[in-house]
Amino acid sequence: MQGPLHPPAAQSVRFTARAVTRSESANYHQGEDIRLHLVVRGHEGQPCLIVNDCLGGQWGEEMRLPLTPEEALAPHVEAAFTTAGILITLAGGAALPFRPGQPVPLALLPRHGPSIEISPTSPPFAPALPLAPIEGEGIIEAAARLPGTGHWLLVLRLADPVLERQMSTAPVPVRLRDDEGLGPLRSAWICALPEGKGLLAAVAHAGEAPLSGLELLPPGRPPLHLVPQHGQPHAHRPPPSDFAGRLAEAQGPSRPELERLLARGFTGRDTLPWLSAPIRLGVTRLLPTPEGLLIQGWLGDPQRAVADIRLRVGEVAWPLRPGAWFDTENFDAEGARGFIARAPVNTPLGEAWLDVTLATGEVGTLPLPLPEPAELPALLSLLAAAGRIPEAMMDHAFGEVLGPALVALNRRRLARPMAVEERGFGTLPAEPRASLIIPLHGRLDMMPVQMALFSACRMEGDEIIFVLDDPPRREAALIMAQSCLDRFGLPLRLILPAKSRGFGPASNLGMLHARGRVVVFLNADAFPQGTDWLDRLVAALEPADVGAVGARLLYPDGSLQHGGMRMEASAHGSGWRLPEHPGKGLRPPPAALREVEALTGACLALRREVAERFGGFAPDYVIGDFEDADFCARLREAGLRCLIEDRATLVHLERQSQGRADDQAGRWNLTLLNAWIYRQKWK
Repeated sequence: MQGPLHPPAAQSVRFTARAVTRSESANYHQGEDIRLHLVVRGHEGQPCLIVNDCLGGQWGEEMRLPLTPEEALAPHVEAAFTTAGILITLAGGAALPFRPGQPVPLALLPRHGPSIEISPTSPPFAPALPLAPIEGEGIIEAAARLPGTGHWLLVLRLADPVLERQMSTAPVPVRLRDDEGLGPLRSAWICALPEGKGLLAAVAHAGEAPLSGLELLPPGRPPLHLVPQHGQPHAHRPPPSDFAGRLAEAQGPSRPELERLLARGFTGRDTLPWLSAPIRLGVTRLLPTPEGLLIQGWLGDPQRAVADIRLRVGEVAWPLRPGAWFDTENFDAEGARGFIARAPVNTPLGEAWLDVTLATGEVGTLPLPLPEPAELPALLSLLAAAGRIPEAMMDHAFGEVLGPALVALNRRRLARPMAVEERGFGTLPAEPRASLIIPLHGRLDMMPVQMALFSACRMEGDEIIFVLDDPPRREAALIMAQSCLDRFGLPLRLILPAKSRGFGPASNLGMLHARGRVVVFLNADAFPQGTDWLDRLVAALEPADVGAVGARLLYPDGSLQHGGMRMEASAHGSGWRLPEHPGKGLRPPPAALREVEALTGACLALRREVAERFGGFAPDYVIGDFEDADFCARLREAGLRCLIEDRATLVHLERQSQGRADDQAGRWNLTLLNAWIYRQKWK
């Protein structure tokens, strides 16, 4: 993966035949925006190089460069980012400006298709505009915002050379003009440049719009009106790094102030090595969520010199450390410690970086990588990276950093529309007594084992619904379902959502398709040990005050796995309540129908009207923890009882149905996240 590109810079981009065939694209990112997007595609029967951008989530108007059939086989293009803007050059052609007038970012992150060949090249020589004759009282040669300082930097030239030399002796009042009009009075710090090069100035101004003029108010003189050079509507806007070279030759009492501004401002580069203390800071993951930006990285500060770390986007800053930050117990090879932090920002990042302030007052900057897609794999990967979270840190780690952001991310993920397909196999009962709802993920080989056992259980009046929560296995699941019908003669339905969403949402999806008077949520690795297990669960639901009934679950060796749950405070002293299974691993007690605090979702029967009234499993919990305990708590809160029917017995392999998902690191942190969610709801 390529590192940041700092304009002025250029790259040679060659689309190989494979890249063209696969429609791979070359992209240059600024935060969440794509500032340049290149792809080869046909348009009205003509092969073209398509040039576009995507700002604020909206694609712009395409620029189409026609290609000959020979060129389209392996197009070669140069992308140059200069102070004058973005230039696109096809092999043998002239440089064409793309989005002229837009300032080029301080740093870009290249992200290209795997078959696209990239090599650095020299940016085309962009000669400076010739010095324009100074019409009127003066001109603005250049003006650019210096991110992170609240200031703009300007190069000015006055018609009166004597007055120009006098401007650098003390701050001068100034008013900046943009398309909205003349701004408030400000003080300008001004340094003199070598003769003929004008003045270098810094003015406090938080606006983003390009400047169209300036009013300078020298003491004892009438105001001077300056305009952009060459009659342009707006002043030329180079990257702020261009001003560093000018500062090197500037003179005057204001030079220390301008040096401080440039040292504090963000110019797109990592300036931490310039600090007096050895600071190693790296950011490995950005995860945007509706409740803030999660930041994962490493910090090495052997001298404990860091006083403050802030996330900056433009002129706005959010403190990270101290604050919504916790250190993990992971260290890299050089001793830097892992961390995860949260900044309460949910707007597009644009040009973002970290400010690191030392106790001495020195400030360094660090550019940030691209944000990751906020999907389930990123959530799980972040939890795995957190490592073991000490008990004393759990309230802070989940309450201030991980919990709010990951819950919001999960809610947004589940709220997205999703296509769902249903397939029926065999003749289904017209009015089923019970609907078995069985999510499938990873282990499709469990399906024929269950169907073989169901076929011996007098279930002709019930319906069996499998929900495939593993879309890549769609074709395999269809073949397996048909095979089960052919082998066991028992009809079934297969629900095929387009995305994997976890145990609770998959069970709820099955409930939406259920037609039985009773719904039974069942794990794919739970196998009945008698023919009357379902009859007993249905019968136990007859009293109106019964909300849910569960079955006795055994381990393969016959010892007890589940005979009801109760919520108990953690043995580690955190005060968090976790579900416990009394008698787990022991010989099962005599069978009975009895009331318990909670039941596992591995086998949970409810009247369908009760399940629908309570909305099924709460969607906030991720993958398959605490949904069942939460459901039972809601039932009890409404005055309904939870019963265990020990005479309905199943062997449960426990988590085998999750297949690959259970192999991921961070499983315990996922349990802790769900425990935190439960704690917020049921304090």
